Amino acid sequence: MSYVKTIVCFANSRKTSGRCIAGKEWHKDRLGGWVRPISIRNTHEISKKEMQYENGCDPQLLDIIQINYQAPCPSKHQQENHLIDSEYYWEKKGRMTFNNVLPWIDTPRTLWSIGQSSYSGENDRIPVGEEDGTSLLLITIDKLNIHVGRKTLDYPDSKRAVLGDFEYHKHNYRIGITDPFIEQKYLAMPDGQYEIGKPLLCVSLGDVYKGYYYKLIAAVLYPGRFQ
Repeated sequence: MSYVKTIVCFANSRKTSGRCIAGKEWHKDRLGGWVRPISIRNTHEISKKEMQYENGCDPQLLDIIQINYQAPCPSKHQQENHLIDSEYYWEKKGRMTFNNVLPWIDTPRTLWSIGQSSYSGENDRIPVGEEDGTSLLLITIDKLNIHVGRKTLDYPDSKRAVLGDFEYHKHNYRIGITDPFIEQKYLAMPDGQYEIGKPLLCVSLGDVYKGYYYKLIAAVLYPGRFQ
């Protein structure tokens, strides 16, 4: 039997052939836990058609969205997953302002475990077996340094990528950015370093890849984006 959850959208991230949508549950202005709508596809991404409102518009960050689901579908590293009922349109119930987001911030000491880095990142992955069931965090940082260029100098044929460098509780992170708005904006710029001051980041753990769950910056929120 279908059931309904209403979320504040904190991630609308690129994933495979669609999007990864995630947010925190909305209970008449009260804070709730994380919810990630997923599809029946093997990689769980949501298609453009599945996430559309009845008027044809797509969900945006900070939208308050009512979604119908078929069943909870928790996995080892993503306990927040719920399978959508694709027979229903998603319904926009309102919108949160950026200034009202701070009470929704998470305050972990680290972004999952630290000490595991890929060839292009820093503290950007955790081994399978070290997951704790959570895969979404909304954090605040002093600044985000955006690196645009080849993913690594050791692989000159690699594609240009957008990576985020930042410090959180005295630990440094370099993590791939999958926020389509940020990717499009900065890939259109010359290779180099760019800075966003005092943003909020929605950080996510992706699906397993070669024995690791990779950390991703699923959304970058800052006041100028919502003006």
